[in-house]
Amino acid sequence: MPVDRHTETLLTLIQRIGDLKVLSRTGWLLAGVADAESIADHTTGVAVLALFLAECVNTDPVGQGLTHPLDVAAVTHLALIHDLAESVLTDLPKRAAARLSEQVKHDAEAAIIKDVLGALPNAPHYLELWRCYVDASTPEARLVKDVDKLEMVAQALRYSARGQRNLDEFWEGHRWFYPLCQQLYDSLLGQWLPG
Repeated sequence: MPVDRHTETLLTLIQRIGDLKVLSRTGWLLAGVADAESIADHTTGVAVLALFLAECVNTDPVGQGLTHPLDVAAVTHLALIHDLAESVLTDLPKRAAARLSEQVKHDAEAAIIKDVLGALPNAPHYLELWRCYVDASTPEARLVKDVDKLEMVAQALRYSARGQRNLDEFWEGHRWFYPLCQQLYDSLLGQWLPG
């Protein structure tokens, strides 16, 4: 029986999701973390946290620097797909990404996202959401950018609590779009023991 293009794309998506479940986050491996979280573990954390942070931001959008509430569905959709390209490209650690131009990395990720999602219904919407994420061009994308970093530092805190050292790089150099995210980071940082 012939497979239609939606079925074929969905089968590819199933494979890519499976890849995310087995690919470890490379930065943790390079820091010597045993049993490092997978990219799918990270994506799940980002998606759940982004959903509830968006709702918290929406209780006082003006206080968070916005003129109108966030589109919570867009935030959630974006959080779910933000690292989908890593199913093929893998999770490039900072030291590898620093050797590539941002444009080279972006072009490779864009091609992968288009290949993975291209034939699905509403694919243009998701491709545009992903572009907004890369460019941090919408309030929703900026929140997911913040949450991506917050989830990472929370994971660093968990690894630190179990005795892992050599995690300083995961805490450094963050700029936050949202005051709430800055506040959460400061609280997590207050619990961290460098070393």
